[in-house]
Amino acid sequence: MNGRSSDLALLEAVAARAVRAGGDYLADAFRDLSIEAEYGTDDVKSAADREAEDRALDVIHDAYPDHAVHGEESGRAGEHRYEWVVDPLDGTNNFAAGIPSFATAACVLCDGQPLVSAIYEPLPDSLYLARRDGGATADGELLSTESDLSLSQSTVSFVVGLPAVRDDERRAAAERVEAAVDARCKRVINTWSPCVDWGLLARGGIEGLVAFLPDVYEQYAGELLAAESGVESRVLDVDVAALDDADESTDAATEHGTTETGVGGLYVAATDRTKLDQLVDAASGAIE
Repeated sequence: MNGRSSDLALLEAVAARAVRAGGDYLADAFRDLSIEAEYGTDDVKSAADREAEDRALDVIHDAYPDHAVHGEESGRAGEHRYEWVVDPLDGTNNFAAGIPSFATAACVLCDGQPLVSAIYEPLPDSLYLARRDGGATADGELLSTESDLSLSQSTVSFVVGLPAVRDDERRAAAERVEAAVDARCKRVINTWSPCVDWGLLARGGIEGLVAFLPDVYEQYAGELLAAESGVESRVLDVDVAALDDADESTDAATEHGTTETGVGGLYVAATDRTKLDQLVDAASGAIE
C-alpha cells in the first residue's frame, strides 16, 4: 500500500467511526420514543442532531485535530486543506415523526473536492463508504450499480434543498422539475432523507435521483458514493437570478462538466446513460 492509499484508508476508517458514533446514538434515541425537537414550517431541529454531531466530531477531532470541520449544526471551524462536512442526522423530520428512515453522513474534502465519504443508516446497520477513484462499498461489499428497467418502469428520488424550499420562485421551479420527472418515470419518491436514497441508488434499488439546489451536507457524501458505484450523472447550472426574477425568457439551466458535485445546481443521476439522458431532458426542460 503506497502513501496515498494508506492516507485514504485512514481517512475512510475515521469517517466510518465518526458516522457510526453519531448513528449508534441516533438508533438508541429513536427507540426511546422521547424526542426533543423544534418544529418550523420547513424544517425540524432536534436535540439529537446536536448530540449526534458532537459524537461524530469528537471522533474526527481525536484523529485529525488540525483538520477543518463543517457541521450542519455547529457551522464551520478551522482552516485546513482537509475539511470534514458532517450531516449528523439526515432525515430529522422522519426521525422526529417516528419514521425509520434516516442516516448520518460525513465527507472529507481536499482543497474543496470530495475525497472520502461515509453514510451510515443505523436502523438497518448499513454502512456505505466511497473513495475518489477508489470505488464504493456497502457493508464491505463492492458496489456496482445496475438496473435493467426502463425509465417508465423506474423509481426516481426527488431531492429539494432548503434554498429552494424557502423561496417561492425556486420552490415553484422545483415543483415544475418534479412534475416533469414524474411524467417520465413510474414513481417519484420524496423521502426527506437524501442519504438513504443515495444508498438505494448506489445499490440499484432505485434507478435515478434528481436534486434541485441540494444542500452541501448530503450532496457531497452522496455524489461521491454515486460516482464511485458507477452511477451516471450530470450537473446543470441553475440561473437562480432568473428564477428569482421569474423571467421566462431567460434559460434557467445550462449544462456543464460531469465532475462537479451539484451543490447549488440541478444534479441528475441514473443507473445508466439512457435513463440519465431522459431525466436530464425532462428536468432541464422544466426550468428553461
